[in-house]
Amino acid sequence: MPGQRKRNPNGSGTVTKRADGRYQAAVYVPQPDGTTKRKYEYGTTFDECDRKRRELLDRVSGGIPTPTRDMTLGQWFDYWLEVVVKPHLSPGSYRTYEQAVRNHLRPRLGSKVMLKLGVRELRAAMTRLAEERTAKTARHALRVLSAALTAAMVEDIGLTRNVAKLVHVRATTDSGKSWDAVTVLRFLAAARRLTVYYPAFLLLCLLGLRRAEVCGLRWTDIDLDNRILWVEQQRQRTSAGTIDVAPKSDTSKAPLPLPAQCIAPLRWTRLRTAWLRGRAISRGRSWFDDPEGHVFVTRTGHPLLAENLYLTMQRIIAAEGLDGNNPKGLRKSCGTLLVYLKVHPRIIKAILRHSRISTTMDIYAEALAPDVIAAVAQLDRLLRQPARIRQLETTRAPADPG
Repeated sequence: MPGQRKRNPNGSGTVTKRADGRYQAAVYVPQPDGTTKRKYEYGTTFDECDRKRRELLDRVSGGIPTPTRDMTLGQWFDYWLEVVVKPHLSPGSYRTYEQAVRNHLRPRLGSKVMLKLGVRELRAAMTRLAEERTAKTARHALRVLSAALTAAMVEDIGLTRNVAKLVHVRATTDSGKSWDAVTVLRFLAAARRLTVYYPAFLLLCLLGLRRAEVCGLRWTDIDLDNRILWVEQQRQRTSAGTIDVAPKSDTSKAPLPLPAQCIAPLRWTRLRTAWLRGRAISRGRSWFDDPEGHVFVTRTGHPLLAENLYLTMQRIIAAEGLDGNNPKGLRKSCGTLLVYLKVHPRIIKAILRHSRISTTMDIYAEALAPDVIAAVAQLDRLLRQPARIRQLETTRAPADPG
């Protein structure tokens, strides 16, 4: 009598042969919402399917949730944010994605089964979002959804296409207004009169630094004698408080030549910090001894925040009566002024430390608008002179061989 087949221990899953000749592994796996569901994997051989079973068990033993085919978008968002985004992206990116999911995507699409999401219903949801909020908000939410679905395609849950890439929302990209050289000079002259953070605005205008990068600068990142500045970190708000984090991308972390007119203001900034510290100690006032040695600090010694630098910028704009500008305006002005100086796009990319040349070319194309207008005007004048065209045709006509 043959011996009884040995049963697998409880919770170790099963591998069975299907009627179509393939093998099927079934394992109970945890879900992002805390529940447990059975997940199926398939293979052409027993060994292939058994390997997939063991991989699922490894995830179970590690406490890692495993998505299933009937998972809703709301459940996937929870998994994606905690397992994919949070450990691998910057705190700022996680905060941006989480806000888009919480405010826009989950209320409209959270109950939808991810594998059943169609182009038509997604387009309708984005259209409603654009009408209720703005087209820019809908476009941003669509980008976040696309990133989430791209990550879902990596998981073996049956998702074969990213429907977010098939839906488009028309929205203008607001990267700030570009000031001309005269306006930038007016702003800097006003900043020199009105704020002690004039050196910070010099760096924003001359090097196109991001506000968070300026606030994250340390004295160890600046060589005043050799006129070199290294962008090593940026100051951002996170769940752990306001801390220094890595720059936006690998290309953002780069040395830059320090303009000559920045040297004296930066030396004055260092003297001012020492003077503030000495005054606070002599008067028995509180003073924060910054262990990191940030360049720009407040009156109490704490590192300057990007939000405060932006508020200072708005006060200067209002006092001088300049056109309004958003936080990216000074950085974009730096790029457009370099274009007007006929600097090559790849050099502008190196100065602004864009990760993609297409970003630089967007600024380059926008800045060239006056050149395009002038070229069309020249063509217009040419086509209004029929006699001149006939003269050109006569000059270029081949000689009569007869």
